[in-house]
Amino acid sequence: MRDLKVEAKQADNGIELQLVGELIFSDTKQFMTDIPIRVRDKGPCVILNLDKLKFIDSAGLGSILYVSEALRMQCQSLRIINANNIIKNLLSKIKGVGTFILED
Repeated sequence: MRDLKVEAKQADNGIELQLVGELIFSDTKQFMTDIPIRVRDKGPCVILNLDKLKFIDSAGLGSILYVSEALRMQCQSLRIINANNIIKNLLSKIKGVGTFILED
């Protein structure tokens, strides 16, 4: 992924993915295919930590929706934590469409 780095670490009941950089159109195809495969069988909960995500565009938002649905189909939940106010506002607008939990 060109503008995005994903760092993984074990969490209490799953895996935490730290997104670093920007989640933009050029990275979304790889993000949508890699993440569900990468976290499969890593526990029931996948946490996206966004405290180092600087920017997300509309394609990036769509890719999070896609990943949330892919994880649901794998019997995993998606929690999103540490989003800055701008990203949190964008995610809250699409929350009703996705199957993720947005934490404050």
